[in-house]
Amino acid sequence: RYFTDSSKKDQEIRLTETSSKLEKVLKISELSTYQVTFNGVANVSGADNQLLYHVAYHAKVRIGLDMEQISVSVKDAAPGSNPGDSDKKKKIIVTLPPVEIADVEIDPGSLDYIFLDKSANTPDVSITSLPACKKDAEADCSSNQMLFELARDNAVNTVEALMRPFLTQNKDYELEISL
Repeated sequence: RYFTDSSKKDQEIRLTETSSKLEKVLKISELSTYQVTFNGVANVSGADNQLLYHVAYHAKVRIGLDMEQISVSVKDAAPGSNPGDSDKKKKIIVTLPPVEIADVEIDPGSLDYIFLDKSANTPDVSITSLPACKKDAEADCSSNQMLFELARDNAVNTVEALMRPFLTQNKDYELEISL
């Protein structure tokens, strides 16, 4: 008869199951980790690039990450280590996607215009002003690295909070978050 040690194979299957289950828990579509109220002034130009008017606006900008792009892997403890040894725990490695602007919502009631070209003051002026406001808010927020740092910190804290129940029940695992 031929005998093999299946304990290592069983352990690999459990690690794979753990990794895929944790990934399912964390994949909650889009996670908005920071929201800022933004007040700005956009410039709207005509087809000939001549400035037609300025428009002041209020916007809510949500910054977050696409949780569908998250990856979770489990790294086994070093061979020959004691399960109680905190330096030799199995690692759950969560790799987060980049933080990005998730949504810009312009308050249409907040639009206030200063027309340089009176012919631009038409009933459908908001059709051109809303996209210009959104583009302006995205550009201003994209250049503010502190917003992205706060959103990243909040994303890490959220993942840690989501993983805490698992880590509490499974003391031989530790969490590592990679950005």
